[in-house]
Amino acid sequence: MNFWRWMMLCFAVVLLLLLWIGRAAPAKLQVPSKIRTVHVHPVRRGDFQSGIEALGTVTPEQVVVIHTQLEAQPLLALDFKEGEQVRAGQLLARIDPRPYQIAVDQAEAQLNRDRQLLENAQVDAARYRQLIQKHAVSDQTWVTQEATVRVDLATVAVDQATVANARLMLSYTRITSPLDGRVGIRQVDPGNLLHIADVNGIVSVTRMDPMDVIFSIPQEDWPQLQNCKHPGVQIWSRDRSQLLAEGLLLSHDNQIDLTTGTLKIRAQFNNARQNLFPNQFVNVRLVTRQVRQGLIVPRQALLERDGHYQVDLVVADKVLERPVQVEATNSLEALISAGLQEGQWLITEGTDQLRAGMQVHALRD
Repeated sequence: MNFWRWMMLCFAVVLLLLLWIGRAAPAKLQVPSKIRTVHVHPVRRGDFQSGIEALGTVTPEQVVVIHTQLEAQPLLALDFKEGEQVRAGQLLARIDPRPYQIAVDQAEAQLNRDRQLLENAQVDAARYRQLIQKHAVSDQTWVTQEATVRVDLATVAVDQATVANARLMLSYTRITSPLDGRVGIRQVDPGNLLHIADVNGIVSVTRMDPMDVIFSIPQEDWPQLQNCKHPGVQIWSRDRSQLLAEGLLLSHDNQIDLTTGTLKIRAQFNNARQNLFPNQFVNVRLVTRQVRQGLIVPRQALLERDGHYQVDLVVADKVLERPVQVEATNSLEALISAGLQEGQWLITEGTDQLRAGMQVHALRD
């Protein structure tokens, strides 16, 4: 009997506990939610630029692959460090000069020999010229000697050309840079035989300043560019937050690419700091419009709803929705023509699930 009383008592305690938990649960649902944290940015006045955005490739103005002009000759030494800046005329590599120095010596010796023969023939011709006036020699002897002089003159001319060619071949044993630029990775090592037909050559030299950028724009944007008298060209960092360089529009292609519907354009930039590198991908902006002291907001602050733009303001730690009129945009900012005033704070991060009147904690950028 005591056992059943004890079981009924335990059952009553469990039942009372369940009833207390059931009554306490709704109270937890009524606890106020945590205040949302958002990032805000001020509305400001400043110069605004907009235009055509594109992805471009940095292209050097001049690239030279250094080849040998002597067939099957050993490379003695390389006189550069990979990746260094070189000047036009600077020695880059040396080839064994001994065979070509011997050829120069032989050609010069032959030239000296034929010059002596020419001088002797000229002396004989001068003597025969005097003797023929005294009728001491026949006309045929004098004519023959004059012909000998002319033959020796031609022989000396051939020898001079041979010497010049031998010296030219000797000069090819010292390979110099044809331009100011940066050398790349060497393609051969000292001791290897060089061949004229080597595709990769010895090394390449790239002119680093100035540097060109080639990019393409959609054919629909061509009228906008054509109507702009003096378009500016800018290069921006990968995240489009930093201006890297400003340059000049050089030229454009003479036809639209049928496969892509784009027009290829070339621009040139000063690269004295060498922050542009060949084959580097960059963000290009063709500036076709500039506004002085316009009302500017971050692009990420704009919210498009029902075909119209609006922004979320923070006033006294509460959210206010405000429709705005956008005049123009670029990749980072928007130009506002109506709906905002300078100094107001706009929410740029944390706009998800916000409602007008909601209390927030604003972090100023």
